[in-house]
Order: sequence, then structure tokens, then C-alpha cells
Amino acid sequence: MNSTSNARRLRREQTDEEKELWRALRAGRFAGFKFRRQHLLGKYFLDFYCPAAKLSIELDGFQHGLHEQRQRDEEREKFLASEGVEELRFWNHQWWENREGILLEIWNALHRRTGCVAVERKVQNHRFLPPKADALIQPPPEPI
Repeated sequence: MNSTSNARRLRREQTDEEKELWRALRAGRFAGFKFRRQHLLGKYFLDFYCPAAKLSIELDGFQHGLHEQRQRDEEREKFLASEGVEELRFWNHQWWENREGILLEIWNALHRRTGCVAVERKVQNHRFLPPKADALIQPPPEPI
């Protein structure tokens, strides 16, 4: 099976968690950043990839906790790092328990890697808007 066919198959066989995350990321909806699904880099298919930030996002099920799969994931992470790509990994159950936290972590990585807080393309599509800076920084407590 060639890589294009394999990527298409992986897109068709997405998990429910991947489908949900893709709805948040697709079509520039995530603060205007463009993501690709099942992007091939070397011999690896990246669940979600933002070329502007060189950021890969993976949603993993229980099989990634097995010893053999963890070794493969470490090898993959080393390869991606050698290509300048950062990989964020989340467990599927984390998506269901803390979706907003995962989206905020993705946004923080995009901002850290690009310096941008939002890309002004397809603004009408934006579904995720970054938090206001003052909402992230809590003022110090008043002295008693």
C-alpha cells in the first residue's frame, strides 16, 4: 500500500477523539493556524501537523502504554526532534476529561514556537480564540 492510500485509510479510521480534535483544528479554525491530518514525515504519519510551527499532535490509546509501542514512540520522537518538529502527546481519556486544557496546551506550543497568538487568515472560521493575556496572568494577592 502506498503512503497516500495509507494516509487516506488512517483518515477514514479515525478514533472518536481524533474526530473531535480535528473539528477544532481543521480549516484554520484554531486561531487561524493550518493543520494537516495524517501528514507523512519520513516513515511516520503524524495525526495532526502544523507546518508553520513544526508541531505534531498525537492522541494515543492504551496500546501506546505497552513497552514495545513506547520504544517505537521514543524512536519516532527522536526522529521528529532531528527534523525540528515538536510532538505533543495526549491520551484519549485526557481529551474527554480536559478538552479545554489540551486546546490551551496546543495554543501555548503554537505561540511558543511561532511567536504568534493568532493567524489573521480565515478569521470567520476561527473557533478557538486564544485567551486574553490578562486572563492567564493572575495579579498578586493584596497584602493583609
